[in-house]
Amino acid sequence: MYETDWDDMDPETLRSFSRMIYGHEIWLEGAEGGDGTVRVFGLYGHKLVPDKPMPTDYAIPALYDDNGLIEPPDRDIIDEPRGWEFEFPDKGAKVYTLYVGTNAVWVTDDEGWHRGSKRDYSKAEYCGAFRMMAKRIISRDGEDPGEVMHAELEIMPKTATLKVGSKAEVKVLYEGKPMPNQKVIVFNRSWEDLVSMKTDADGVLRFDVKDAGTYAFITKHTDESKSSDEFDETVYSTTLTLEAQRCRRSRRSLRTSPRRWLTRHPSTAWSMPWLRCSRGRSTT
Repeated sequence: MYETDWDDMDPETLRSFSRMIYGHEIWLEGAEGGDGTVRVFGLYGHKLVPDKPMPTDYAIPALYDDNGLIEPPDRDIIDEPRGWEFEFPDKGAKVYTLYVGTNAVWVTDDEGWHRGSKRDYSKAEYCGAFRMMAKRIISRDGEDPGEVMHAELEIMPKTATLKVGSKAEVKVLYEGKPMPNQKVIVFNRSWEDLVSMKTDADGVLRFDVKDAGTYAFITKHTDESKSSDEFDETVYSTTLTLEAQRCRRSRRSLRTSPRRWLTRHPSTAWSMPWLRCSRGRSTT
């Protein structure tokens, strides 16, 4: 078990983690299946480039299957990709939904950012509770996204995976209610720049999927009513990652092990064996 000692952490690492407040994200990607288990990677960094592994108390998982919340996955720090690996047994669910999140209080004064509350720093200029959440859907058929909404700030996709040449659709909700005109950052690992978009009147974001690979959808919301004696407001941030793949036209059915679902880390070349195209439609 890895524990984080904030007092003994070197200044550069502490500054790195404090960047979560103003730019860095946590996200989940890949799904490596085999031997009756599923493994997902929890990463921390910016623009889908991992930095250092997030602290232990930034890596709190919650796992759902078709029937609700189940036992959390095992976790361990790994070197490739540099971050956390979450592993759980595949018991045949149609959809698994994994969340990894944190609830940390940060304060700023004339010396910079610190982990702590207003009562810990007499000259605090600002103090906020930061609830960051990463979400990953592991769908057996690659279509069904399930109906799980675990986070206060949620991103719900219409489908569990994206297809190049089609239109993606995700819905943003806060405390179960749609968020109209909500800013969503969209990024693909092959892009150089982040793209800022907004939801419509129903809280839905639609856009054309032009590139294959991993997409990150990031949205943030500040609720000043969620305050206390220790912090001024609560800042929510949620990152959903989805895979997009070009459809492969083939007359033969692609049949492989159902346990090999999504893609591995991008350093490898696993495909999504259940995804192919037939007359413009994805089939299994």
